Amino acid sequence: MADYVHFLKSGNAGIIKLDRPDALHALSIEMVEQMTSRLLKWQDDKEVGHVIISATGKRAFCSGGDVRQAVSYVKANPTGLSAEPYFRAEYSLDTVVATYPKPIISLVNGVVMGGGLGLCRNGAIMIVSESIKCAMPETAIGLFPDVGASLFLREPGLAIALMLGMTGQVIGAGDAIAWQIADNCVPFYRFGELQNKLCACDSEISALEKVISEFEVFGPEPIFAKQETFINSLFHGTIAQIVQRVATCAEEVELARSWHRALTTRCPASIAVIHRLLATMPPADSLSEALQLDFQIACRMMRRSDFSEGVRAVLIDKDNSPTWSPNNISSISKNEIDAIFEFDSSISLNKTE
Repeated sequence: MADYVHFLKSGNAGIIKLDRPDALHALSIEMVEQMTSRLLKWQDDKEVGHVIISATGKRAFCSGGDVRQAVSYVKANPTGLSAEPYFRAEYSLDTVVATYPKPIISLVNGVVMGGGLGLCRNGAIMIVSESIKCAMPETAIGLFPDVGASLFLREPGLAIALMLGMTGQVIGAGDAIAWQIADNCVPFYRFGELQNKLCACDSEISALEKVISEFEVFGPEPIFAKQETFINSLFHGTIAQIVQRVATCAEEVELARSWHRALTTRCPASIAVIHRLLATMPPADSLSEALQLDFQIACRMMRRSDFSEGVRAVLIDKDNSPTWSPNNISSISKNEIDAIFEFDSSISLNKTE
């Protein structure tokens, strides 16, 4: 297998570099396990004061988890929990990153979506370039915005969280910073220089932030953050109410037209799941708790035909014409969504083999 993750130590830092550019650095289970193992090793390494995560090339930081690999596990055992190891590995890495005793800084450029956003957002400092494409697009593939998104999407408020989670809207650096999804903006061409100075820096957060401030710029103007009043007017209440409001505005407003297209073409069950996570359930007390719930939901979602069908339509055949089950959001029953959220003590993220 190709070496898709590189590890080295430089100065006071441990460096993790993703190197799978042809797949936009999508995280395979092997990559995730390697990163978890190295982070745990560096945890007690006195030569490593902080960790820097970056990626090769210009196109992406990380497009998310390797869901094609997850689907291959599902197809091997469609009625069981065959993809359980995949999601367990991914969420376990997110837990390690979120609870790491040393600062983890991510240098993010290009595409950062799904599991990639979970990787960098759950660390101490997320630095983005001026040209990121940031989203939680899982409703397009029959999954749901996971990796703790039910917490970090809430930062800018419930309506914005629902818009981002239900529609998979892609945002840039300006909105990511305005909505506290990212921390700082640094021009991509200065990433190398910044990394070198961070490697030579003391590991105290204040010292790291001082170095970052030398490179920080205001970045692009936010786009969607200027539409918060409009977003708040649409994304509240039940799913049916949201869809109806968006449909009414879609006749005259292009932005609403794109949201309406997403709400009527993406997986109905996925939209219902993220709506319940954000609008009905109280937020988890911690990321670890949120990831425990994500794991329960993911283990059930992967057994639905929607997951394999969504990955097929979007990533494999690329016809973008999935056949969902059910195929209409009004056909989703409460019992169906209740079953996805039903707690199962045998499905535990912390289970040991």
